[in-house]
Amino acid sequence: MKKILLVILIIFMVGCSNEEITPSPTPIPTITPEPTPEYVDTNPITVGLYKDRKLIKEYNKKFSNETDIAIFSVFFTNEENVGNNNFKTTWKNYYDKYENITDYKIGFEISMDINGENKSNLVLGPKNLYDLDPYLYPFLYDDINNSGYYSHVTTKDVKDNTVYTSIKLYLHHQTSEITSPITLTVFTYKDDNDFIDGHYRGNSSYTITINNK
Repeated sequence: MKKILLVILIIFMVGCSNEEITPSPTPIPTITPEPTPEYVDTNPITVGLYKDRKLIKEYNKKFSNETDIAIFSVFFTNEENVGNNNFKTTWKNYYDKYENITDYKIGFEISMDINGENKSNLVLGPKNLYDLDPYLYPFLYDDINNSGYYSHVTTKDVKDNTVYTSIKLYLHHQTSEITSPITLTVFTYKDDNDFIDGHYRGNSSYTITINNK
């Protein structure tokens, strides 16, 4: 009887030693994402939009198909009047007041309602010419480096020193669907960090309103 109990005890002990032991799961370390660096705008440039050398805030033009609204010039100032001297000389006088000025580029944003729905678009070069088709074309001009026939800048014309000193807004087809004033903003920017969600977010900007009247 004792032998039988001893055999049973040995079998029981062997069976317990063969049971699979499930290891405790290794805890997964919590990784805290690094905070997004705060956007700091150090752009020192003051910029304005001018018509006939005068700073403007509003401009009136009846919207009709295949017509120019106007050409607006960009100067790095907010003075009410920039005078009537040679354009290149006047423009460079303001441009040269800033240090590291070649680090910055000129861009535009156009916004309007189409049948009651807002539509806005960045214009950073001639590549954006047709983005607002069939309503409006923004033609860009380089009045500083232009040395021949005066024409808007095309994609093949763009060089490292190209600067967009003027913009012409041309109304194309379907202007009857533009149901609000058009806002035109000029800004200066350094890199992609100056934009968020497809909009400029810096302080170096100036906006005009173009009314349909």
